[in-house]
Amino acid sequence: MEDRYSSRVPIECTAVFAGESVTGEGRVLDVSLPGCLIESPEAAKPGDYVRLKLCLPDGQPAVDVPLAVVRWVKGNRLGVEFIRSSEEDAVRLTHFVRRHRRATVATKWNDGIEILAAAGD
Repeated sequence: MEDRYSSRVPIECTAVFAGESVTGEGRVLDVSLPGCLIESPEAAKPGDYVRLKLCLPDGQPAVDVPLAVVRWVKGNRLGVEFIRSSEEDAVRLTHFVRRHRRATVATKWNDGIEILAAAGD
């Protein structure tokens, strides 16, 4: 398995995407600084360029990613890489990922069970 250069943050929020060959919406399962994992019934394929709007669960307007690319597809899941966004949205996404990465603490037990808890619990 390939190491990621940024940690994934598990979340549940909606995303809307549109490109030349695909338009749809889906559920974001995780986000990292270079991209996100989306579950969607729409038939995208690797290499599709899309505009993406992420409705993060922070009560603010959607994050606009005017240029993203579908890197992989497995069933109804899409791995999407962010290519271009405004500086404001990039900073907001960076702060969101860092804040949620710090808030989640993983503890592994000897039998392989992983328990996730909010920091301070």
